Amino acid sequence: MERLVYFQRPNAAMLAESESIRNLWDEISHLRHTVFSDELSQYETQESKRLEDPGQHFICLILKEKFIGYVSLNFQTETGFRMKKYFTKDAMDTLATNFYPDGTVHEIRGLTLAKQFRGKGLGLKLMLASLKFSEQNGATDLIAMGHTEALPLYNSIGMNILMEHSSEAGEVKFYPMHLSIDEAMRRASNLLDQIVIDTPEIKEDACYHGGASWAASGMDFDLRDQLIVADVLDSPFPPCPQASNAVTKNIERCFKESPPTQCEPLIQKIAQTRSVKEENVLVSSGSSSLMFSLFPQLINEESKVLILSPMYGEYLHILTHLIGCNVTHFPLYPDEGFEIDKEGLISISREHDAVILVNPNSPTGVYCGDMEDIIRDILSNKNGQTNCKTIWVDETYIEYVKGYQSLENLTEEFQELIVCKSMSKCYALSGLRAAYAVTSNANYLRKFIPPWAVSLPAQIAAIESLNHPEYFKEQYEKIHKNRELFSEQLSNLGFRVYPGVANYILTELPEEYPKNSSSFVSKCREKGVFVRDAENMGITLNSRFIRFAVRSEEENETIIQCLNNIV
Repeated sequence: MERLVYFQRPNAAMLAESESIRNLWDEISHLRHTVFSDELSQYETQESKRLEDPGQHFICLILKEKFIGYVSLNFQTETGFRMKKYFTKDAMDTLATNFYPDGTVHEIRGLTLAKQFRGKGLGLKLMLASLKFSEQNGATDLIAMGHTEALPLYNSIGMNILMEHSSEAGEVKFYPMHLSIDEAMRRASNLLDQIVIDTPEIKEDACYHGGASWAASGMDFDLRDQLIVADVLDSPFPPCPQASNAVTKNIERCFKESPPTQCEPLIQKIAQTRSVKEENVLVSSGSSSLMFSLFPQLINEESKVLILSPMYGEYLHILTHLIGCNVTHFPLYPDEGFEIDKEGLISISREHDAVILVNPNSPTGVYCGDMEDIIRDILSNKNGQTNCKTIWVDETYIEYVKGYQSLENLTEEFQELIVCKSMSKCYALSGLRAAYAVTSNANYLRKFIPPWAVSLPAQIAAIESLNHPEYFKEQYEKIHKNRELFSEQLSNLGFRVYPGVANYILTELPEEYPKNSSSFVSKCREKGVFVRDAENMGITLNSRFIRFAVRSEEENETIIQCLNNIV
């Protein structure tokens, strides 16, 4: 039986954690050497008999557990397309005349089949898979360069081949080509219905969240005090003094007494503070607990779910490994500052059963001030019936935004809307764990949350924290100042810094730094500084992306001193 398997370009951690990805990566590297070094003489023969593909996204074809071939794709970047190295400016300009206005272009980096499987229609299956993948990820156009023998394959899917332009590499002549995705989707709709793309297992038991510092320190807190933990987004400021005092005063009770069964005092306080109805509030021990409890009740394996990419990774983990539904990535691009294409998001959201959004987004730190309008347009039936039945908006970091507009009150108007908020990051409660969700569907969903879902110390601390908003406003102002200074220092070191609003900064490594993000993170850890390799946090992030948590001014300075010795 044939299987199509997708994975993103693996970093060292992915290769170490997933045997299936490691095996596929080996197969790709050996096959590419066989074809492009041994057969086509395009590259010199390597002693290792391996030739790594520089693509970012890979779809492999497996037949009865035997590797048949693969296609690799790249998304458009600031530097343009790989093809421009092989063709003249005139050829690339001619190719661009076919592009959809203001569209998104994906490039087929390579399509390679083992020799014994060519001429059997299997290449067409890989082409269809690349078409479906690109369409699901927001592309309007697909471009490629193909050698003479492969032209019939590209013709079969409707590629427009520019025969007047060609380029030679080794003994092979290549031609540029273009495909309109909309036209191709219409022509091949019956064939595309049969294309199912799986993802390999990557530690299905858990989603990676950083936190590697615990492996270094264990429960030795003296040692832990010597580390800079900037790979997770815990609060850099201390908890509210009144919250600490309340827990300390009742510490013996916190050990031996059960908390209110349904967290009634905490729910009452949240409702009062946020001006929402008590019956619309759900609480649990962190946003992940709410996600694991509620998503299986909201969607099933038949559901079509749209998520932003990059975005908080727990969502994709639950959708793919816990529920097994159909996931579409809505790509956010570095060249566009990771801003949401609002019209595009609304349009594609209306075709899905559920949409998951994080605002401000993580790991990008970008805040969308038009979220209410987006929600209204997704759920509106004025211009035709919407398919969307659930919109989940994660507002964990929204308190960092000056003058923010939460959607909590909008849940009263739209039963489809659920607003989730962790109290860990903005209230310095990561170790205690507390979160809530607001939805007018709470009476139905409440039965899926276990009793005593929030511990007694967490309930005490959360209630007291909500009583003292002025303390946290002062802390957020410090975070903003530290983030601005830290961003400037990173820029001075050559990092490309993407502006954000919360307690983290997404960056790209300096151009002159010769190694990838995985190597960079390892070098930092050797010096006691823990930062996050962001490559696996979204389909538009490559092996040059690093996320830094914004810590105290002193900790940030230590990070900069570390980086001075690395970059």
